[in-house]
Amino acid sequence: MPLERLKDQYAGLSLEGVRFMMRDGIKEVLCRVSLEALADRGNTTGLNAAGVFESCRNEIERAASAKYDSGQLDYAGGV
Repeated sequence: MPLERLKDQYAGLSLEGVRFMMRDGIKEVLCRVSLEALADRGNTTGLNAAGVFESCRNEIERAASAKYDSGQLDYAGGV
């Protein structure tokens, strides 16, 4: 089942990247996109990491959902 956005707000930028919440039915799933991935996209778009996350959020969420659906979870059960 594809993940859905839980809420519009996200945890903001940290050294680990951006953390954001999605849901699988009623189950909440913590997701993260790395700073490295955001910087790679920023190099091609000229945006900073937060700008990349905001402008590419739908794409990032689709990637997180695909990773979740394929069972690629981290040690805490997140993506």
